[in-house]
Amino acid sequence: MTGAVWDAFWSTLPAEPGAALWDSSPRLTAARHLPLFRHYADPALPLVDLGCGSGRQTQWLARHFGRVVGLDIAEAAVDLAAASHAAPNVVYRRADLLDRDTAAAVRADLGDANVYMRGVLHQLAPDDRTGMLATIRLLLGATGVLFAQELTERTGWYVAELLAGGADLPKTAGLAAHFDFGARIAPAHDGRLRLLFEDNGFDVVADGDIALHTTERTPDGRPLELPTRYVVARASAPLRHHPEEPQP
Repeated sequence: MTGAVWDAFWSTLPAEPGAALWDSSPRLTAARHLPLFRHYADPALPLVDLGCGSGRQTQWLARHFGRVVGLDIAEAAVDLAAASHAAPNVVYRRADLLDRDTAAAVRADLGDANVYMRGVLHQLAPDDRTGMLATIRLLLGATGVLFAQELTERTGWYVAELLAGGADLPKTAGLAAHFDFGARIAPAHDGRLRLLFEDNGFDVVADGDIALHTTERTPDGRPLELPTRYVVARASAPLRHHPEEPQP
């Protein structure tokens, strides 16, 4: 999706935390993710929050890493993050990481970096996913670690069943109407997210099922949780020797 589409999305959202479906409390999100990759990641390396959105998770992660950079394709999201979730060791930037020159500039600035990413790949066309994975390898270099949470086909089925059953979920329904959320092809079949990364030059060191905590509530008042998967990975060794250019 283009930056203009996401600019329009973030520009029309209320400014308060939790306005976006996925913008849940860090207590339910980043705080639960960090133990899954903390053992593998060097906290002395910078952390890139790729697709940072409002910066809610970025700000929390800055407590645990010395330098944190929140990147998003939407200028409106970056402006919101800088205004609402600033921290002394956080910088927010607008960046299209599918652009090779932009990716190379981020790499040159940061060197090896850890990458934190939630639900970015499912928004991209298959060819763009390959390009994004190449960019992530570039950012990781020889020593960085990736944590990624992603939707699978099971997520789409679950959302489609909820909406088909008439559940009153306005945020979810709005995303489905405007972004085909729940209908777009997921990055991987259920249980095969690991293979997507391994086939694109990553060594996966951990993976599993994990809930995506949303800011929507089901008709019975419970927070809506969506089934997703996570991976923790490094760039495969042969790719670590040539981090200057993203692979095609």
